[in-house]
Amino acid sequence: MVEKISTKAHAHGIKLTKKLKRKICYVLQGGGALGAYQVGAYQAFREYGYSADMIIGISIGGVNAAIIAGNPVEKRIEKLHKFWNTVTTDVLFPMFPEYNLHKIHNWIGAHMALAGVPGFYRPRLINPALLTKATPDQLSHYDTSPLRDTLSELIDFEYLNSKKVRLCLGSVELGSGEFVFFDNFEQEITLDHVLATGALPPAFPPVEIDGKYYVDGGVFSNTPIFKLIDEFAAKPEEMENVLCFMIDLFSASGPYPHSLDGMLERVKDIQYSSHSKRPTALVATTQNLSHAINYLTSLLTEEQLKIPEVQSIAKLGLAHRVDVVRLIYHSPTGTELESKDYNFSKDAAIVHHDMGYKDAKNLVLEQQQSWESKGHSGFTIYSPK
Repeated sequence: MVEKISTKAHAHGIKLTKKLKRKICYVLQGGGALGAYQVGAYQAFREYGYSADMIIGISIGGVNAAIIAGNPVEKRIEKLHKFWNTVTTDVLFPMFPEYNLHKIHNWIGAHMALAGVPGFYRPRLINPALLTKATPDQLSHYDTSPLRDTLSELIDFEYLNSKKVRLCLGSVELGSGEFVFFDNFEQEITLDHVLATGALPPAFPPVEIDGKYYVDGGVFSNTPIFKLIDEFAAKPEEMENVLCFMIDLFSASGPYPHSLDGMLERVKDIQYSSHSKRPTALVATTQNLSHAINYLTSLLTEEQLKIPEVQSIAKLGLAHRVDVVRLIYHSPTGTELESKDYNFSKDAAIVHHDMGYKDAKNLVLEQQQSWESKGHSGFTIYSPK
């Protein structure tokens, strides 16, 4: 898989540009096997010089994020490809795109994954439904010990915790239901934290950390852009000029389905994408209010600006600039099933990767000039036309 992916990607001969003088943030949504799309997109953005200062991830997006943050720049693409080579399998039945047999291939790939994925998970010997006095980490259909071994080889945790790149992994504490971010700028990130962000029950077991059990952040919100909202409030001086690449794996909009499986796929897309628009709109509203406050305080006199209450309000008027470059994976018409997020076949991963690479490159070529321009501020979203 590495050879097929990397040869196609690097054939374009794109040279790295100088790094922009702004905070570069990646937001990676959860989506299981669809995470290969994020690798292709990240690879394309990276080839244009957009190296991450901060990465926010959930579930498979958190795993991809940890591999990126846990390796030096020159090793990141290699390690990502190695991960996806490890956790994908060959399906003997080809896709036969000329005969439109993608769905049969993808159906086989997904059903193979039900028996386990090498380097990722394996079925438990004892059915968890038979357990009555179990701890939460025993209540899952699969054991993720293989993923623990895989990631321990691919992530340099000493490098990750050296804070060269800020990593935020979304998870949910099972007892309280509270959403949390494991942040390497605030705590030491371990392998358990990475596993916790993708511990989706009942397939995968909750992960115990300091006496509490954590599960996949996607059960609360699958798109962690609201972490940026928290950062604007807590550290406004560090978020003055942000360029955010948000790579979603489920699309809220799509065509009406014409089959039962199409209906299930459509519902899954809506379910796991539904949290994208609201936090994005909240960021936009926050920025618009900030600019309004900034403008109004600029009209005040020197005497009025000395009033303590006015000074407190004026602090909320920092004129930030936030550009969100948003990619959303869309299933090619008539090729995928509801099981697309657990179809870990190599052929499907290559398709997803190459789509991510192509979509990201096209978006840069179409709109890079706009988000690199110096003539505007506020909140702007850039997406494929």
